[in-house]
Amino acid sequence: MAGIFDLKVTDISSKKIHIREGRFAAEEDDGSLPVGTLLIFMENNVPVRACLTVEAGLLKEVPFALIDEGAPLPAALSMLDSFSVVVTVDSARQPTGYISGSTALAALAGRYEELRQFFLATMDAAGEVITIADTDLSVKCWNSKAEHFYGIKKNEIIGKNLKNFFAEHSLMLSRVLETGKPVRDSYHKPRSGLYVLINSLPVRLNNRLIGGVSIERDITEMVYLNRELFRTNTELSQLQQEINHKSHDPFDHIHGHSPKLKEVIEIAKKVALTDVPVLVRGESGTGKELFARAIHQMSNRKDKVYIPINCGAIPGNLVESELFGYEAGAFTGAEKSGKKGRFEQADGGTLFLDEIGEMDFAMQVKLLRVLQDKVFFRVGGSKPVKVNVRIIAATNRNLEEMISKGLFRKDLYYRLNVVSLEVPPLRERKRDILELVYLFVNEFARLHNKKIQEVSADLITALLRYNWPGNVRELRNVVERIVILTEGPVASREYLPQNILDNPDDEYAEQNGVRGKPFLDSVTKEVERRTILKILQEVRGNKARAAALLGIPRSTLYYRLEKLGLKDKTIKPAKN
Repeated sequence: MAGIFDLKVTDISSKKIHIREGRFAAEEDDGSLPVGTLLIFMENNVPVRACLTVEAGLLKEVPFALIDEGAPLPAALSMLDSFSVVVTVDSARQPTGYISGSTALAALAGRYEELRQFFLATMDAAGEVITIADTDLSVKCWNSKAEHFYGIKKNEIIGKNLKNFFAEHSLMLSRVLETGKPVRDSYHKPRSGLYVLINSLPVRLNNRLIGGVSIERDITEMVYLNRELFRTNTELSQLQQEINHKSHDPFDHIHGHSPKLKEVIEIAKKVALTDVPVLVRGESGTGKELFARAIHQMSNRKDKVYIPINCGAIPGNLVESELFGYEAGAFTGAEKSGKKGRFEQADGGTLFLDEIGEMDFAMQVKLLRVLQDKVFFRVGGSKPVKVNVRIIAATNRNLEEMISKGLFRKDLYYRLNVVSLEVPPLRERKRDILELVYLFVNEFARLHNKKIQEVSADLITALLRYNWPGNVRELRNVVERIVILTEGPVASREYLPQNILDNPDDEYAEQNGVRGKPFLDSVTKEVERRTILKILQEVRGNKARAAALLGIPRSTLYYRLEKLGLKDKTIKPAKN
């Protein structure tokens, strides 16, 4: 588009220029110059006077101005306010062309028509519904996608008021023109049975509102598919719970299928079969304790006790007695019979030390001794206590940085860090969000006796675009809030916390293409694919039973299998 506006004066200049050296004041020409010739009089090689030839060889003097031939058109046009003719000159200040008001008008008309054709072609090439209207809601532009989507031809709506075709309360453009504020990626239902994500912006000229533009992305098919998926997922969640109770794989409780998460799970399964210490690392809320518990349940200690303890939640002066216990009368307020510590309670089993980075430096020495010798002393005691405990530790802190600052013992770090698991944050596995949302909605709908039948597309879009600093725990809490506040059958974005509603497109979303329909489509198809596969596995490939369980005709199931690339896939029965 820039080329249209970068038009040079010389591109539209007439070549009817006659140059005469020497000043003279003749009012008539000899008739040798055709009518319309611009006569430039030069003195000392500099233009000093301009005349235009008219009928009968007469000359008409005209005000003129000089401009470099490479100057852009707007600069020349601005001079026509004060001068009748603008003469372009080269670097030697020699005339090369000129532009008058009439030639400028003709050139602008031609360039305007070019620009209009580019604009119309762009409108019709767009995959979204585009509407342009003035402040009275009179339609100025209505593209081909809008014709197809709404079934209204251009010649029927151009120049007409939008209120003649749509209920006023459904016109997002009307609200934008009233408030003068843009609306971005808003879930909208312009007509019954139609759903869109809409961007609507006001249009201003010299700070004066002159109209608005509305761009709508059709998500109707996605909304209906989302409803079908939600209904199916509700039934699947119940089956999943039954399967998990019978499952011999404790890691089935860790939900998600992103490559990073699956890689961590595979490492955790291998280390679970050993007795080596494990250090689980990751941001707060990523599910580190889920990994610790799953490792214990898959280990040969699964029939023994699993004891979690949060090192950051115990006051420093009580950590030792909490971990190692104390003898009777060891300190004021102690129980008369003494008390076993967590290590003794976990003998033969697993002790999970959460937030190990918060442990007092002096206490780290005593913990290291237990890990090395498997022996400790109760507080106030002199008799050694021998234990066989597997240690799984977790932290969200940078232990290497703490070591360099003298806040964490290097020898304890190496003792704990035999195998390290890095649990990825939710922002690095956003394709798991849709699965987690369905899981949490079903869980909390049952818990709070809510009959939610659908998760709206605008809610999913908002959740996908948020960066989730609190990870899965934050997502779980947000979904519970939405379920509690939702009154009807549809969970929508209106009950999201304000910090998520106000969230701009985050950097991760921009860099990784997590924007709107294409990404949402791919995630939805991925969830649909896994859902159908799971059902088929449960019914051992019986498509009639699978269709009945999914609540869809068998023909629809065959159609979806073909669309999802599952038509010829061999279905293995689910593991018992």
